[in-house]
Amino acid sequence: MSVNNKIVLAWLSSEKGIGNRTITKLIEYFGEVEEIWHNLNKERRNLAYINDFTIDRLISKKNDFEERLLNRLNKENVKVITMLDDDYPKKLKNIINPPCILYCKGDIDVLNNLSIGIVGSRKATDYGKFCADKFARELSDLGITIISGLANGIDTIAHKSAIKAKGKTIGVIGCGINIIYPQKNRELYMEIENTGGAVITEYPFDMEPIASNFPNRNRIISGLSSGILVVEAQEKSGTLITVSHAAEQGKEVFSIPGNINSIFSVGTNKLIKDGAKLVSNVDDIIEELPEFNNLRDKFIKKEINFNSLNKIEQDIITLISEGEKNFDEISSKINYPISEILCSLTILEMKSMIIQTSGKKFVLAN
Repeated sequence: MSVNNKIVLAWLSSEKGIGNRTITKLIEYFGEVEEIWHNLNKERRNLAYINDFTIDRLISKKNDFEERLLNRLNKENVKVITMLDDDYPKKLKNIINPPCILYCKGDIDVLNNLSIGIVGSRKATDYGKFCADKFARELSDLGITIISGLANGIDTIAHKSAIKAKGKTIGVIGCGINIIYPQKNRELYMEIENTGGAVITEYPFDMEPIASNFPNRNRIISGLSSGILVVEAQEKSGTLITVSHAAEQGKEVFSIPGNINSIFSVGTNKLIKDGAKLVSNVDDIIEELPEFNNLRDKFIKKEINFNSLNKIEQDIITLISEGEKNFDEISSKINYPISEILCSLTILEMKSMIIQTSGKKFVLAN
C-alpha cells in the first residue's frame, strides 16, 4: 500500500519524542519517506536515537491513522504542508531546524509574502500598543504581511491592526491548530483565516500550549519574516528569543526606543545598544531590506492640506503635531467650546488625520 509524505510525516510528528531532527535522520536512513512507514518496526535495532516505547506507540496507531487524519483535516478545514512539498514556504527551507510539517488554516500562499514579524510584551503599555498599531497599519498599507504569535499584548494589536488596514497577517501558534490560546483571541483566530491570512503550527492536533513549545514557535516567526520589529520587551523577555532566532538566521532586527524609566523598554533599548536598528517610522525598515526597495515610492508621508480644514481643526492638528495630547490638554490650550472640540476631533478621526490611542490620547495618523 502506498502512502504519501504528508501522512507519514504527520504520523511521525504525532508522537511525543519525535521532533524535526529525528524525522530528518529517519529520512536520511530510509531514503524514501514511504519506507519509514513500511519498515520502521523492522529496522528498530538500527535506530538508536528512538526508544522502543516510542516505536511501539507509532506502530500501534498506524492502522487507521491515515483515515482519522484525513477526516480531521477535512472536518476542521486544515491543510498540511511538508518540507518535501513544492508549496513549502521558501523562507523556511534554509533556517536551522526547519519544521518538517506545518498545519495551516487559511491561505497558504501568504506564507511566501513579503513579511515583517512584529513581537513584544504580553503586558503592553499604551505607548507599545500605539507603536504596534502604527507600524502594523503602515506596513500593511504597503502590502507587507504582518507575522506574530497570536499572544496577548503586542501580538494581538499587530494582528488586529493589520486586519483593520485590509492587510494580511499570519499567526504562528505553539499548540495544535485546533487549540485556541489564549481563549480571548478566538474571534481574532477566525478573523485571520477569514480575511485571507493564515494561522499555522508545526504541532499536531490537540497538542496543548506547553511552555517549551513557544521558543520553538518563535524560530518560525523569524524564519518567515524578512525582519523582526521589537515593539516592547523587558530585560528578560520571551520576545528576545525571537530576536536570537532572527540573528541566527541572518535576519534584520529593528527596535523601537522607549522610555528609559519603563521596564517594558529595557529590552528594546538594550537591543539598540547591541546593534539593532533604531526605528521611528516605516521608512527606517524599508530602507534596510533590499526586497522592499520597490515599496519605497509607495511610502510617501501624507501632507496635511490645511486649506481643507476649518480654523479649529487647524489648531487641533498644529497642537497634536507637537506630540500626543489627551482631551484635557487640547481643551486647555485652544480657546473653543468643549462641544466644538469634541465634534472637530471626531471629524478629524473620520478624515483619518488623527487617531485616538488606547490611552485616550490623540496622535497624527501618519
